[in-house]
Amino acid sequence: MQTWWLTALGLGAGLCTSLSFVPQVLKAWREGDTEAISKRMYIASLTAYGLWIVHGLMIASVPVILFNIVNVLFAGLILALKLRGLKAAGAR
Repeated sequence: MQTWWLTALGLGAGLCTSLSFVPQVLKAWREGDTEAISKRMYIASLTAYGLWIVHGLMIASVPVILFNIVNVLFAGLILALKLRGLKAAGAR
């Protein structure tokens, strides 16, 4: 059984998932508006992406590893912007 198409499918799915973060990252970065962002949800997401990376390493799946690393970076950036916004709001 050829597995190239499974890898292609995983790469396509991962690309769609990771690209879905881009509008949120851009909005939080440009406007600094993170009020509607759930801190708990992004903490849970970061945990899940970390577990997916471990799973990807265990099954040696490049798409799972690659796109969950990208997702950790995006979700981590959004969470950092959220925490920075909370800190700035508390300082006022």
